[in-house]
Amino acid sequence: MNSRLLVFLQFLLIGLILIPKKSTPLCPFWWGFILLSGVVALWTFRHNRLGNFNIVPDIREDAQLITTGPYRYIRHPMYSALFFGMLGVVCYFSHWLNWFFLALMVAVLYLKASKEERLWCDHHEAYTCYREGTKYFIPFIL
Repeated sequence: MNSRLLVFLQFLLIGLILIPKKSTPLCPFWWGFILLSGVVALWTFRHNRLGNFNIVPDIREDAQLITTGPYRYIRHPMYSALFFGMLGVVCYFSHWLNWFFLALMVAVLYLKASKEERLWCDHHEAYTCYREGTKYFIPFIL
């Protein structure tokens, strides 16, 4: 799938989730997901600087493989941060449409991650070994 289309879909779904809908907060700790999202994002930016970072699931020619910080445990920590942040929003604005949009966003993030993985395997020979010791999005689980 086209990289720019995946990014467009990702931001479209984020926008659709953020549109307030009449609802009741599902759980009182929704803010914990938002906080976790921020912590993971800041930790990721500390180890993967903007010059190496790319929102489009294409590999920059001079990209370096990062294996420190959150990358020791998961290969796509920014996608994890986005998921946890949007999960917090969905728990607060708990409406069936938001749950549907969140599921679609997870599918888009999975497609982006899969595309990046294929490209990284072609770009960096150590990536295959790195994949064997890490998870996609959630440490020790997925």
